[in-house]
Amino acid sequence: MATELEILCDYIRTEMGHDGNLDPDVDLLEAKILDSFNIVELAVFIQERFQIELEAEDVVRTNLSTLSSMISLIKMRRIAENHQN
Repeated sequence: MATELEILCDYIRTEMGHDGNLDPDVDLLEAKILDSFNIVELAVFIQERFQIELEAEDVVRTNLSTLSSMISLIKMRRIAENHQN
């Protein structure tokens, strides 16, 4: 089973057309790998692929600018949703 990092990297390569290195801690906006529209698309993908519900306060640059912050967000939402059930 692919890790969250592998899934996110595959998505960025396939859907965004990026063929370079994807360091988990690089700001993808500053590096011009993603733009603000891509971030919205990525947030939708994260919800669908990982079956989590992102709240409005989750969809901010801090959570979506690096791969490592996206993975932290996914894990945080999974924990929050498990506590609600």
